[in-house]
Amino acid sequence: MFKKHMGKTIGLFISQLVLFSEAIAMSDTIDVTQLHGTELYVVVGFYVFQTIVGIYFGNRYDRKTCVKDLIYQLKSKDFATSTFEKIAALVDRDPDSRLTIYLLRTKQNSQPQQKAAFEQLLVEETRKSDIIAKWSNDEYLIIAVENAVKPSTMIERIRQNSPVSFLVGYATYPVEGEQLQQLLQVAKERMYATRTTK
Repeated sequence: MFKKHMGKTIGLFISQLVLFSEAIAMSDTIDVTQLHGTELYVVVGFYVFQTIVGIYFGNRYDRKTCVKDLIYQLKSKDFATSTFEKIAALVDRDPDSRLTIYLLRTKQNSQPQQKAAFEQLLVEETRKSDIIAKWSNDEYLIIAVENAVKPSTMIERIRQNSPVSFLVGYATYPVEGEQLQQLLQVAKERMYATRTTK
């Protein structure tokens, strides 16, 4: 809960700290208890304004952090399954595109920190239009729309920077299957046939 509102909390704390410092600095020249009318309204207004500014910028920080978390969040298996048909339908309309699924399996004894770094790498080395899903505890699925002529270098980039070893298999729609399960079977067979490692 604190992480979600960390920016606003810090913003409020800083604004109050600044106000406290200003109050100490002015205490030698101004007696706040003697303020009346317009002068009191100005001081209170300034206090409220500075508090709002601190919360405002803290809220902006929270929103950016939230967006970043959503970007780096892997999709679910159900989401990938339900989205596949929609992406395939779009590819059917464009003769210059192809749909490729990549199935990546990491080593079972990988450390949690390595897994987290690997998952972030998957998102960084793919495009926003690609679907990256955690298929199982050690498997990841990438659904990518690619240029039908130019081969993708995505897997090579992931392999070069990956903190863990992994196997990879791929299958192309609709040449090697029209259903996701068919493509997954081809990708698994190719994965174990090549035994490609990092």
